[in-house]
Amino acid sequence: MKMVSLFFCMLLSLLAPVAVSAVGSDLFDMHSLSLDLVVSNDFDILPRGTSYHVQKLTAKMFWYPQDDYRQEVDFINTDPLSDFAEGEGFTFSWANPSANSYVIRQSSRLTTKNEFFPVKRKVSFPLKDLDPAYSIYLQPREIIDLNDRIRSIASRLAEGETDAYVVVFKLANWVEDNVEYDLNSLTADASQKASWVLENKRGVCDELTSLFISMCRSLGIPARFVSGISYSNVNRQNDGWGPHGWAEVYFPDIGWAPFDVTYKELGYVDATHIKLKTSVDAKESSVEYSIIGQNVDVRAGGLRFDVDVPARNYMDNPPVELSATVAEDLVGFGSYNLVTLKVKNSRSYYVTDRLYLSNISELKILGDNRLPFVLAPYEQKSFYWIVKVNDDLNPSYLYTFPISINGELGESTQVSFRVNQRSSIYSEAFMRSRIPSSLESSKPYSESLDVSCFSGKSEVLLNENIVVTCSLSNKGSKSLSNLKACFEKNCTYIALPAGESRDLSYSTEFKTLGVKTLVFRADHPLASKTSYIVIPVQDEPLVNVFNLTYPEELGFSESAEIRFILKRDSINPPKNLVVKLDHELIKEDWKFTALENTYEIRFLFRGENLALDDNDFKLSLLYEDAKGREYSSDKEFTVRLKDPSFFQLMALWINSVDVKLTRWIDENFEN
Repeated sequence: MKMVSLFFCMLLSLLAPVAVSAVGSDLFDMHSLSLDLVVSNDFDILPRGTSYHVQKLTAKMFWYPQDDYRQEVDFINTDPLSDFAEGEGFTFSWANPSANSYVIRQSSRLTTKNEFFPVKRKVSFPLKDLDPAYSIYLQPREIIDLNDRIRSIASRLAEGETDAYVVVFKLANWVEDNVEYDLNSLTADASQKASWVLENKRGVCDELTSLFISMCRSLGIPARFVSGISYSNVNRQNDGWGPHGWAEVYFPDIGWAPFDVTYKELGYVDATHIKLKTSVDAKESSVEYSIIGQNVDVRAGGLRFDVDVPARNYMDNPPVELSATVAEDLVGFGSYNLVTLKVKNSRSYYVTDRLYLSNISELKILGDNRLPFVLAPYEQKSFYWIVKVNDDLNPSYLYTFPISINGELGESTQVSFRVNQRSSIYSEAFMRSRIPSSLESSKPYSESLDVSCFSGKSEVLLNENIVVTCSLSNKGSKSLSNLKACFEKNCTYIALPAGESRDLSYSTEFKTLGVKTLVFRADHPLASKTSYIVIPVQDEPLVNVFNLTYPEELGFSESAEIRFILKRDSINPPKNLVVKLDHELIKEDWKFTALENTYEIRFLFRGENLALDDNDFKLSLLYEDAKGREYSSDKEFTVRLKDPSFFQLMALWINSVDVKLTRWIDENFEN
């Protein structure tokens, strides 16, 4: 019986409860904050018997404040001293440690700002020819998963839009309005999947964020998860600070913009947000332990944050300017009136905001008093509310109704109108006629038209043919004749009777690399629907051998090198590369799980290792792509044995017999 050693390497993940010092409740109004942050973790070594040993102990702290457009880190110190790697964090190590309890601490000073990420130009939607490096931010993950329902809702929200920023805003706003922030989920053992959040319409910050990221990815828009901490005036536990998750969305050639659907901060986050880590999924550890030893375990303690605010700067002027008017300055009891709001973006970049029309007890607002919106650089828009005056006011009074409109960025405006019994009474229809007709309504029958497309491949190679199948289903009671179906620029007209379905197939291939977003659109006067197909296009992995040098001839007692350089010449990384050097008597191989860099390989040999006759060498490369498809290439060369003597020939013969006999024994009796 074989004995198994009790030495082991154990990995543990942490969730992060927080305790911090108290700060004022006006932090959301600050343009910038100077923050002192301490991140600490305690853990214990637990012997499993009287005889135990620890050879090496390691703790990795992955969460640390990072520089970006709105966050600047002045310094980070650790206690005890640690090794730092960008993107990985701090590694604390102990050799042959004797203590049973440990504390690791990270102290930093940083400045955070409440600023929009400056997207200064329109990014066309759908995204075309996205850099393949961002394809990892489009793929479904364990928590940020993806299903047909998520795709369908995202496609419906993006219907007809050509501006990627507007599309992302619509997705975030939909999550804000349709998924309840549920504090009861805080006691859950693990984050719920994006599909679960959509099905149950509730979740906490990381879960709302996961759904939003999934919706972005379904449309070919890269998005990633941000872990950090922030301040909340709702959760007063721990003085309002706590762990928090939000998203960052990538706009090609511009950068990553923050979107926090929980805080309704879209395109920016306030100065209380401290960014500590970015990841492709919402389920990644903050601290990881490894221990090499015998009969011991690690008991993880909590990850603790202590925050102090030594300095703060108040907000600048809001980026949005407001002005409001009413259709009629004087109306009668029971009359309708129209409030027109003009909104102007005074900045050179996109801004988002949410306005609120004040509620007055004697005035009914038709529709929602909230108004979320997005504005392009220097853009102006007009928005409208219809209000109705109560019928049962006191006829002896002349009323003045002050209407306040306030925005979350600090802007506000006010307008008023008067009401008495003897003035004109205007109908709702009359007020609606005052709203410009350019505000088109959607096609209501679109809800009865389902469209979905499927390619069957998560990625394709250059010039590889793929077939995309698009399914159309008319679930309503109206027949759709002359329905225009367009796959990219390939359009045809079909009939889709009520209650029937139809599949359309399209063949295509790609001549350039990148993440391609294909568009299928079904359009009819009664209904329209769009489906987006996201396909990363990769080249075949390619490894080349450069600067192959070797001796053309070699004496029996001489030494020489075979030297060559391995270089990856493709965007698609080769996997499981095996490099083999084959000769009648010499065999050597080198293995690489992935070839990310350029490598120089040197092989030293002597003339006495050569054969009596031809000394032909073959250098072979064998590797795979991510799907396991194999690729190979080889080079051949010859080294001549230089003028061997009789005794050298005898030695070569004996060596040849010995090598061949050893190989035969190994091949036939290795077990």
